Amino acid sequence: MAYENEHRPQKETLFLKREQESFNPRILDKMGNNLPQNSLNNRKKPKKNSSRTADLILNKQDILNHVEFIDSTVPFPMPKVHKVNPFELPNIAIPFSKALYRSNKDLVLVFYEPDINFARILHNPKRYVEPLKRFACVVGPDFSQKIGMNKFVNFHNHWWNMALTAFYQSQGVLMIPNVTWSDPTSYSYAFIGIPRHSVVAINCTGIKGNNVAKYLWRKGYEEAIKVLEPILIIRYGDKMPGEREDISVYYENINLKNLRNGRKRIS
Repeated sequence: MAYENEHRPQKETLFLKREQESFNPRILDKMGNNLPQNSLNNRKKPKKNSSRTADLILNKQDILNHVEFIDSTVPFPMPKVHKVNPFELPNIAIPFSKALYRSNKDLVLVFYEPDINFARILHNPKRYVEPLKRFACVVGPDFSQKIGMNKFVNFHNHWWNMALTAFYQSQGVLMIPNVTWSDPTSYSYAFIGIPRHSVVAINCTGIKGNNVAKYLWRKGYEEAIKVLEPILIIRYGDKMPGEREDISVYYENINLKNLRNGRKRIS
């Protein structure tokens, strides 16, 4: 090596010497410490959860400016849903999560499916005004009321069902009041705000094979008929014994099945 250095060109030898003298190993340590931080700084910062939560609350609060309320004996004023007169029904009823992607919008859109499939409408109700307008009619949201579920949660879900229905009505969507309940304790609020002598919708999906559920559904159905006196019932699910078939049109498994006369027009 000594021989090679002796014969190395003078300029190259001087250059290497300067580089060796100027090199500081601590530079690498500093670079190493900064690399992770620089990498993090270059990443796209995620939106804070607190901001997301605030947006959701404000989106929901804003729609209430378009809703009328009814003072009643329940803890909070109930949103008021307007009466719907008879009209010509489409041949098919489809749940929200499937209907949105259909090119044919001559449908009855329903929310009779797991809550998670349509929870997005509660997060940003205004976003779905125009999509819902494209359907022939929309049955009001059906956030769950369940037997054994906390009573406040049942009331909360019903209240938002009513508020969303009233809001979308105010925006020009043809909304059908969805009548739902849990057990007899829910009757104190379940029918408040729903108009009498109107077209309404009632679902019985998921109760077949459960005698307790069928009994409670039957009691609630009788109470709804007595209180609301509907002129037409859009029924989704199996036909149940003792129903008012004379004023009911049945949709089952997303296909229209009018069990009376196979009629389409309601008068």
